[in-house]
This record gives sequence, structure tokens and C-alpha cells, in this order.
Amino acid sequence: MHRHGFLRNLHAVYQPRTYFEIGINDGRSLTLSRVPTVAVDPAFKVVKELRCDLHMVRETSDDFFAREKPLEHLGEAKVDLAFIDGMHLFEYVLRDFINTEKYADWSSVVVFDDQLPRNVDEAARNRHTGAWTGDVYKMIPVLQRYRPDLRLAVMDTRPTGVMVVLGLDPTNTVLADNYDEIMDTFLLKDPQQIPPEIVERSCAMTPEALLSAPFWSALVAARDAGDPSYGREQLLAGIDHDLADLSRPQLSDWLPDPAAGRDCEVDQSASVGEQRMVAAIRQKAAAKASGTQSQNGAGSTAQHAATATKQAGATRPSRRVSQRPNDLFGKVAKRAPFLRRLPGAPRLVKKLR
Repeated sequence: MHRHGFLRNLHAVYQPRTYFEIGINDGRSLTLSRVPTVAVDPAFKVVKELRCDLHMVRETSDDFFAREKPLEHLGEAKVDLAFIDGMHLFEYVLRDFINTEKYADWSSVVVFDDQLPRNVDEAARNRHTGAWTGDVYKMIPVLQRYRPDLRLAVMDTRPTGVMVVLGLDPTNTVLADNYDEIMDTFLLKDPQQIPPEIVERSCAMTPEALLSAPFWSALVAARDAGDPSYGREQLLAGIDHDLADLSRPQLSDWLPDPAAGRDCEVDQSASVGEQRMVAAIRQKAAAKASGTQSQNGAGSTAQHAATATKQAGATRPSRRVSQRPNDLFGKVAKRAPFLRRLPGAPRLVKKLR
């Protein structure tokens, strides 16, 4: 089954009331939504007909979440279904999940794309192939290691697999509290190290097995009725029972070899949104570790952002943020060198300058 076929069936089985997507591209996955929807992508090029109450935002997900009310279009509703398919670098996807879960509920479902790279080249952080997953597959061992309270189901979909995450907890801050530790452990230089279970897909199940599981009907009924007798604990028990005999990831003990060296590319440049998100994560983790509460309360958002960014600068190399079009092309071309060989590319860069 192709990933879009799986998503189509998931919409039908789960019947989400709201939808959130990171990574619009040409809009193929957005065509499946029929409910209030928010979608984010800094460079989308929608060519498909869309039939939903839609709010599209042309910016990075970090900048989007740095807004005061990023999901205002959904009103007071939580995100029922989220599809994360943005920048194919592990640190971006991790932050996308941390931020998305804040706006979710126990009954919400998050789907990650590109979780099963087929080879080391496809999983490289520095893209040099046509098909590219990047190192986002690391979400599987990281979630199993730091969030055993979640339920993960990796799907053997074409071309590069997806992962479904269930049993969300918007109050959980473990990933944010351990953000720097996770980066130090998993953010390594190319070539990437991939667990054999991922390349061989032995940790994945067939999409049909998950879609036909009995827990979906109980989940949807309790969610829509607001049944207080059925909640997160009942859902987790139902998932464990229904998926007991199916292949599921067992990668909580897997760690990459640190001898490969830390990837410093993450420190070369960043959007303002990314700087603020990382600074806020570190500030909250530091406050929790010291057992103190923030004295700023509900103070000025601008002042809080400035203070957080200044604090982040003390522990992280400074980053140059560029708004110039030719710099943007250069950064994109560095990730995808084949763009430089496109007809007219040199002339375009010269004109932008």
C-alpha cells in the first residue's frame, strides 16, 4: 500500500474532526481532508483541488509554532489527526512532534512520513539522492526510549514507510526536558547508522493490520461522545491487546556509535522561530531541573523571546539568519546539489542578487 493510500484509509477509519499537516508540497495528502485544516510549508506549490476549510501558512514550522495562537483557525478544537512530513532532518521532526502534541488530546493520532529508509544514502542528512528520507527514522528509537507511554505502529508502506503514534499526552514534557541530551546522542555526521530492523522492515506491520484493529471503533465512539469512562488508559490497553501479535518496534535500547562525531551543520543557520523554540525548550528544562518557577509569568512575549534567545546563545554557537533570496537558494542548493545543474539556475541566482 502506498502512503497516500494508507492516509486515505486512516481518514476513513479514524474520522478526524480536525487535521494538521506539516509539509504541504503539492497538496496530495491535503486532498484527503474534509474537515477544518491547518497546513504549514515554507515553499508549497499546490496543484491539486482541495475540498476542506483550509488555512495554509507559508513559513517554517518553527516560525509557525512561535506564533501566539498558531492553530487559531481550528478555534478551541484540538488537533485530531496530524501528518508530519516537513524538513527531513531529525531535529526538525522532533520539535514538530513536541509542538504538535501540545495541541493534541489523548485520542489524537500523529503520523510521521519516511520512517523506513531503504539504504544509508537515502537516510543521509546531506541530500545527494533523488529519493530522500533524511535521518527522521531516529524518531522511532527516541520515542521508544524517552516516551514508552506512547504506542508506536510502523507501517510497511511504499515507498519509505510511515509511523503512527497513539496515546498522546499534551502535558508530557520529557522530550523537551531532554532535548539537548537527545541531540548530543542522535545528531551525528553522515554516513548515518540505521538499525537493521528498520532497513529490513522487520519492525513494521502491514497497513491493513492496523487499519482493521478493533480499538478504532471504541476510540472514535468515546471521543465523539465525550465518554468519561473511556480515556487514554483504556485506549492504550486496547491497542496493546489488538496489536499483541503484530510486528512492533523494539529499539528503545538502540544508540548510534558516537565515534561518528556530532553533526555541526545544525548550527550553521536558523530561522528566528527555530532559535526561539530551542531557547524556550532549554529555558523550561533548566527551570524544571533547578526546581524553580519562571518569574516572568505572563509577561511580555517579546521580552521573553529576547531573554530566551540570549540564554540559548550562551550554550550554542551563534547562527546567521539570512532573508536574502540568493542566500536561500544557496542553502537549498547545499542540501540538494542537483539544483545547481538545472537550466537557467546560474542566471536566476545572478538576477536575485
